[in-house]
Amino acid sequence: MTGNSGSLEKSVPETVERDGQMEKEWEYYNHALVPAKAPHVIPDTSWMKDGRKWRELADGKYPLFARWITDFDCQEETQWWCLIKDTPFDLMSLKSNRRSLITRGLKRVDVKVIIPAEYAAQMANVLIKAWKSYDDSYEEGEDRKTLTEEFRQLTGDTMGNSEYLGAFLKDTDTLIGYSIYNLFDDWIEYSVVKTDPEYLNTQVNAALAYAGLERYMRPGIRYIMGGWRTMIHDTNYQDYLLKNFGYRKAYCRLHIRYRPWMGALVIVLYPFRNLLKRHAHRGLLYQVWCTLRQEEIYRTFR
Repeated sequence: MTGNSGSLEKSVPETVERDGQMEKEWEYYNHALVPAKAPHVIPDTSWMKDGRKWRELADGKYPLFARWITDFDCQEETQWWCLIKDTPFDLMSLKSNRRSLITRGLKRVDVKVIIPAEYAAQMANVLIKAWKSYDDSYEEGEDRKTLTEEFRQLTGDTMGNSEYLGAFLKDTDTLIGYSIYNLFDDWIEYSVVKTDPEYLNTQVNAALAYAGLERYMRPGIRYIMGGWRTMIHDTNYQDYLLKNFGYRKAYCRLHIRYRPWMGALVIVLYPFRNLLKRHAHRGLLYQVWCTLRQEEIYRTFR
């Protein structure tokens, strides 16, 4: 799940034809190439020896490494995982205190499918307030105007396979949160959730998560994916899904392939990762530390 000011870039990746339709193979995300397929599908990595392919797959951008997984949902408890929900959700099976969070949210918040273009200004407001809550140093600048325009461009014809759920104060048109789900043939990606920190006591997060399970956890869907193990953004949202909504960790095996110069840099900096961690709070230095932390996890699989 995304969660910071600063855009996370995605490009249109290479595609293959399947049943007459073009299907994405890889995509550019946060300076890396990652598979655009379901986690349980092993991606083709034969192109990695061809240096020209890296920028081609990234739509002209410059990825620093490629990351993918194998052995999805293995029995071994590994250091890499994604969250999945693959069983029906039973509200009454929860402990009373956790059940109370959800019922309070449903009493105070209405959740419905929305078209972002119709709520562009409110969605931009929620996103900016969320960013400010993550980072005290964040300055809005022109972001509100830019984001509002981007949301206005998201209509039924431009949303692709994404569906947006909006959370509103009960019986009002005040948007206090939204979530994004990407819909595939046999699985669902719970991609983004953003809520206005001013209204957290309404249990808006609980209302959104519950509505998503009620809508998408249906026959024919293998699982809803709630995100990969996260390092770049501090968040307890995955723990929230684990404890309150029956998500679980699907363990797997992590693979990384660096660009040659990037691999050399990682080797040089790796012995200093703990020193960097003490001084890396945000910005470029923090991203460098996260890359080294990822390498540390990757080495547990060798």
